[in-house]
Amino acid sequence: MKTESCCAGQPKGLNIFEKYLTIWVLVCIVAGILLGRFAPGAAKFLDGLAIYVGEAPVVSIPIAICLFFMMYPIMVKIDFAEVIKAGKTPKPVLLTLFLNWGVKPFTMIAIANFFLGYLFLFFHQFFPSLAQPLVYISCVLSPDSAIEMLHPQC
Repeated sequence: MKTESCCAGQPKGLNIFEKYLTIWVLVCIVAGILLGRFAPGAAKFLDGLAIYVGEAPVVSIPIAICLFFMMYPIMVKIDFAEVIKAGKTPKPVLLTLFLNWGVKPFTMIAIANFFLGYLFLFFHQFFPSLAQPLVYISCVLSPDSAIEMLHPQC
């Protein structure tokens, strides 16, 4: 299966990581569950690497490092001239901000309440605070429109 290279304009095949990304994610989820189950000290150690304010962790250093490595490839491809041009036409930027921060969290709360409050009520009894991470995930995952504004040639 061939795909267009984002900025080079020539065909580029998927590498093994891209081709099996779903498998990699599932393997990491299972590895994390098994690590927490059979080596709880590792989870406590990673939790200890967070920056705390009072009793609450504010910034998890391991998660911050992983997020940096996840976002770095995208950040090096940004054409900053396009960022300035995008700032001169505020309508798409404001629309993206409104959808990401004004609509998505509330729709995610509704979706979480529907699935966890009605369809999977039995499951929700064992994990009552599961809706909050779903709302956080909805805030983190941004639509392709934000990236397309900065990479119009892709």
